[in-house]
Amino acid sequence: MSPAMKSKIVPLLLVTILLFSVQVSADETPSTSCEAPGESTEDRVGCLDSDGDGWSDPDVNWNESMGADAFPNDANESRDLDGDGIGDVADEDMDGDLSLDDVDVWPEDSGIWSDTDGDGYADQGLHAKSDNCPFTYGKSRYRLKGCSDIDGDFTPDIYDDDADGDGIRNEMERAASSGTILYDPYNAASTPLDTDKDTIPDVLDDDNDNDGWPDDVELDRGSDVYDKEETPFNLYFGTGTGFFYSGGLSGDSFSSEYDAESIEFSLSALSEIVFEELVIPFLLVPIYFAIFFARRGEYKKCLAEIEAAKSLKELIKLESKVNLMVKEKKIKVYHGLVLRNALEESESKYKSLKRFSHEEE
Repeated sequence: MSPAMKSKIVPLLLVTILLFSVQVSADETPSTSCEAPGESTEDRVGCLDSDGDGWSDPDVNWNESMGADAFPNDANESRDLDGDGIGDVADEDMDGDLSLDDVDVWPEDSGIWSDTDGDGYADQGLHAKSDNCPFTYGKSRYRLKGCSDIDGDFTPDIYDDDADGDGIRNEMERAASSGTILYDPYNAASTPLDTDKDTIPDVLDDDNDNDGWPDDVELDRGSDVYDKEETPFNLYFGTGTGFFYSGGLSGDSFSSEYDAESIEFSLSALSEIVFEELVIPFLLVPIYFAIFFARRGEYKKCLAEIEAAKSLKELIKLESKVNLMVKEKKIKVYHGLVLRNALEESESKYKSLKRFSHEEE
């Protein structure tokens, strides 16, 4: 067969197959045509309706399961849901689940009938509307149905990272709690402060204003940790006074964004160095000298008391005083050793005098 002939036959075959498929589908579709004309309006229009209730009489093309009148000669009945021979209007249990319609929450569904917690999900299992938490009211839909869902996002609280929907994850609320302040992850009114709205409570956030600068650095430099517009670089003169250098000479070598791995050149950093390395030590000098002279004064005063002592009893009291002064750091340890030596010399002197006086007697 020539290629030209093939190109003509293939499209013809495709058209034939398509027409055959359409014909088969049409043959398989149930017919809604009427065997006898009439005035039905509910299930089919214009078909025989013997009792005049709007539902057509069943025929070979249309039976009760398709919607035809199950009671074609009773204008008060048209359906028998449970197939017990009693029309649904007269049947006190139309779905046949042994639960009377007046107490059946789903009177037309034989698989479910009660809802203890009243959340719209059934107590009975193995059904699309079954309640996973039948004794707890809830509107959850995902993973579990009918379980507690405080924030109304349809995710059960047990699987919800933010059960109360306050923007702070459950574990963050627990971590932000302390001995005196406890945050409840299931209560939207109990929410830790989150200034920058980054879902991290301020007590756990190392950058509370989300400006890229760690709070501890901002505190050291004197900038506001809760003001995103204020950073150590714009503290002086109201403009940028610094940059970070990461190496090289490319366009990315210099940046105004905080980078702990880069070298900082700024007025803020210089001020910190001057203050911590020069100003603070300088201010401590007078304090150091004051402590030095106070200790030295105590030392000299105590030494004079030892030299002026006139009895062993006085020396014993002074020895206790020296030990206490060393313990309380009112004098240096070195001065304490000197005073103890002076006490020993004085005690030896008095003991020698006492022995000499006994020998003379």
